[in-house]
Amino acid sequence: MSTRLRHRGHVEEEDASALKLGPEFNNAGCLLISEVKYLLENRDKDAPDTAVYNKTLEYVKTFGKFNTTDSASAVRETLRREPALTQFETAQIANLCPATSEEGKSIVPSLVKIDDDRLQTLLDEIQTLRKFQT
Repeated sequence: MSTRLRHRGHVEEEDASALKLGPEFNNAGCLLISEVKYLLENRDKDAPDTAVYNKTLEYVKTFGKFNTTDSASAVRETLRREPALTQFETAQIANLCPATSEEGKSIVPSLVKIDDDRLQTLLDEIQTLRKFQT
């Protein structure tokens, strides 16, 4: 699904399946849900607990796939070896953990640029890291 967006006097198409996320995302870094969990759990102790903080923490605890920063870092490093992946695609793969290349390409359509066998190898490595994390 694409949407039209007005930015600085001209109209741009947004289409996540084609990695057209809008100008504000062109140089944005992407964190894994597990990395956000670590950041929230290790924030300044004097920071107040707000409703947004508590809901966000609950969300990342529920949906984070990796229990430790070491396992999240290992997944990021595994995906970094594939030069065709963008930061957005890396985060999507790590956050959703598809089991097969077919599943990965159905939930992240821009992955069609990667050979099925290569993508499956990456996904298998991630599943192994997830299975044996400490």
